[in-house]
Amino acid sequence: MGFQSFKVLFLCEHNSARSIMAEALLNRLGAGRFEAYSAGIAPAPSVSPYVMSVLQKINYTLSKLSPKPVEAMLTDDAPVFDFVFRLSHHLPADGHWPDFKGAPMVIDWFLPDPSDLSDSKSVVAQAYGDMFARLSSRIDTLSQMSDEALKQFMPLRGRLERMGEEAFRLAS
Repeated sequence: MGFQSFKVLFLCEHNSARSIMAEALLNRLGAGRFEAYSAGIAPAPSVSPYVMSVLQKINYTLSKLSPKPVEAMLTDDAPVFDFVFRLSHHLPADGHWPDFKGAPMVIDWFLPDPSDLSDSKSVVAQAYGDMFARLSSRIDTLSQMSDEALKQFMPLRGRLERMGEEAFRLAS
């Protein structure tokens, strides 16, 4: 029986910044072991130009990235996810998070949305750069975890949710 990759969904409000960056990073850093997707509760019309700029700098193929509604991940032909990372605390209009096929482990990585800023272009660009760095650190750690650790769902959930906290170090 061949190896099957872990399917991961990054979910946020607009699917134009955080979740798009996370999708791109995990597909790059976890290539072969992970298949990353992203979606939004209320998708924006397009990916943030700041995100496009950050991802161009790492030579990421941008043509595959676009905001998608979460409903696209609930269809019969949608992937069965192993993990769903919620990057935003915003709930859908009905007030409930969707139920995904396969009962994936849901991890909350609530991170501020840099698109909420209305400061100068340089301040906003810095916020996107900071978000990219935070996501890179977390996703690099996730991509380096062993298959065995990733399959131990319940003990892992708390570790994944605390990932990125200042005083927390993941045990090997």
